[in-house]
Amino acid sequence: MKAQEHLHLAALLHDIGKFRQRATDRYKTHQEHSYEFVTEDFADFFAPCGNTFKNAIRHHHRNPTRLQHLIEKQVILADRLSATEREDEERESEDFVESALVSPLSRLKGATKDQRYPLIALNLDRDTVIPRETPDINRDTYEKLWKDFKKTFGKAMEGKHYTSAFYQTIVALLHKYTAQIPSATPWEKRKERTVPDISLYAHLRTTAAIAACIGRELSETEIDTLLTDAKDSHKKICALIKGDISGIQNFLYHVLSDGAANQLRGRSFYLQLLTESIAHYVLKQFDLPITNLLLASGGHFYILAPDTDAKAKLDTIRQNISKKLWELHRGDLSCILAGISINTRDFGPKNFSDKWKDVSENVQERKRSKWVELGAQDMFGNLFEPHEEPHQERENHWKFEELGKKIRRPKYLVTFKVSESPIPEKPEWSAALKAFGMDIRLCEKMDDRVEKPEHAENAVVYRLGNTDFLTDQELEHFQWESCSVSYDFQIFRPVIAHRHDTDDEEKIADYDYLANASEGVQWLGALRMDVDDLGKVFSKEKLGNATISRLTTLSEAFRLFFEGYVPQLCRDYNTQREEQILELIYAGGDDLFLVGGWSALPEIAQKIRSAFRHFITGDHVTLSGGIAIEHKKFPLYQFAARSGSAEGAAKGLDKKNAITFLQKPMKWEKFAEACEWHQRFLDVLTGQDQLPRDILTRLSQIYSERELEGHQWAWRSLYYFHRLQERYKYDNQKAFLYKLKHELNHQESSQFREELIHVITRWTALRIRDS
Repeated sequence: MKAQEHLHLAALLHDIGKFRQRATDRYKTHQEHSYEFVTEDFADFFAPCGNTFKNAIRHHHRNPTRLQHLIEKQVILADRLSATEREDEERESEDFVESALVSPLSRLKGATKDQRYPLIALNLDRDTVIPRETPDINRDTYEKLWKDFKKTFGKAMEGKHYTSAFYQTIVALLHKYTAQIPSATPWEKRKERTVPDISLYAHLRTTAAIAACIGRELSETEIDTLLTDAKDSHKKICALIKGDISGIQNFLYHVLSDGAANQLRGRSFYLQLLTESIAHYVLKQFDLPITNLLLASGGHFYILAPDTDAKAKLDTIRQNISKKLWELHRGDLSCILAGISINTRDFGPKNFSDKWKDVSENVQERKRSKWVELGAQDMFGNLFEPHEEPHQERENHWKFEELGKKIRRPKYLVTFKVSESPIPEKPEWSAALKAFGMDIRLCEKMDDRVEKPEHAENAVVYRLGNTDFLTDQELEHFQWESCSVSYDFQIFRPVIAHRHDTDDEEKIADYDYLANASEGVQWLGALRMDVDDLGKVFSKEKLGNATISRLTTLSEAFRLFFEGYVPQLCRDYNTQREEQILELIYAGGDDLFLVGGWSALPEIAQKIRSAFRHFITGDHVTLSGGIAIEHKKFPLYQFAARSGSAEGAAKGLDKKNAITFLQKPMKWEKFAEACEWHQRFLDVLTGQDQLPRDILTRLSQIYSERELEGHQWAWRSLYYFHRLQERYKYDNQKAFLYKLKHELNHQESSQFREELIHVITRWTALRIRDS
């Protein structure tokens, strides 16, 4: 093993003893527990790592002047820089085995009370996504979780010795079992105590990322100086690199009418794979471990790299990526890559968010001069020489429709690391990923045969949509001769509507089927939703202590909600119906786009918004959306554009936090009111003791007359509803008419007349119209 690999692993495991301490012996230091984890619990497995590796774990709180080995000092410095994230405030003391992880979302400006996560292994259910006020945590819950962790760790490593291939597997295990454990707890005797809002996993991962940079950037003398006083140093040790895939919207929706659902699904999945492939390609150029990939989601990624390497290599990496993407997509997709230097002071609580913001601004600046790295002469030929092929032919050779069919129920994703392949004249989706050194295989079931590509020496097996990724069957099945294997999981949960044909065989539902499953008119709808002002959420003004761990933890939390929990909400909605009606095209980062029968979209939008409020723990971060509905033959790209415009109209309202439906932007509270009235109308127009349906026509007239002088509309509506009340005598009819008349004529009900009548009447008319 290389010395760098020892350093990465020691930094990753330096605080694993906190987990062990809280589950077993509280009177022994966590440093000793960390040491015993590698020397007693799994001594044989870690034997090849040597004593200096083990001592680096054991001595990470020792006085640096008493240390003999460089790796020990490197881990101490990385730990200190990562731990600058800790925030103190006056708060009650808590026993460290009873202190639950506080959601950083409940610490944002505007939040009212801490909300916490239960102490359980990470899964994609509500319990690990939505925090609560007082989860019950004690020694028994720690002991159970620790036993599960040790059992799974032991099963994966049994009879083996550590090699670098196990690193990603260990990272994934830590992700599953320590993502909801607080790294530090408010046990101190002083009044100012630690806020337990950083997970042990986040601290371990960022420490490992920083250590990887220190190991390449700093001499022992420089480390000794920084250990004396790192806070006042301007020594640049890292570069924060951001990659952003540009052109996603146009690329995603530029589909043909035939097979549009599969094409769109395939394109969306390809974009996810492309983002990850480019991110791993950048990691490989810097020879960095997986822990230095801070985030890859929603078409962008962040990497922490050594500063000197970044300055020397980033231009070349940027040029190589652009060459490949131009050859593949001829300008439809590009990757904008930018980096910014990070010194030791920048890891402090007030500075890192500025760097996060600065690198994003650098990306935006580079978008104004896209492809400049390819040079003026080459770009002249690229832009002005004819090489366009027909859309149909291009779509066929990419095989996005075929990919869309493959991801109906994928269970595993296997990525083989291969040499970068030359790009064929007519590439398909897999060839694009091979150009970045990634050969991808999808498996729907365990017994699918996966052939190892020639010369592949490393593979990663991802369990998709499930954190139970180290079963005996997986460990036995996914093995290849002369190929080291890592195991991990990804939060990929496709939501694809299915139907049963005449032979009761399950098939993927097309968009005609979704439209026909609607209640009322058989139309299709599209819903887009997006977090309002996400950039402000990551600012120090909103987050306060916006450190590297908090920023990556926030990003991961949003990803878990959109990629993990939103699909579950959509699946649950589909399974509760006789006919499935929703298809989630994408959900990631901070936004989502779904297509379905139009009548389902207002309801699922409300369910997602309600879950989001519980996830955020209030209304200090908000969500807006837009619904577009049209006839089922309406072109998909226009659907996407119209739902995007509807979302934009909602965000145009003061303070956003709104949704547009039937071309009317309104606050969520008003939308809820419209939903209630819509249901009341359905009850009296379609249930027993029905009122005449021409009431909808009369209300539409009232809406059109709302600008008449002298409140003529009011007198006309009073007269109309008075006559109705005389004709219809059932209690439900009278109660409905009385409430409606009151809402229309009450002096404080102008918003009801001006904002809601049109939506309610139009919505109800579409619902009760015969197919």
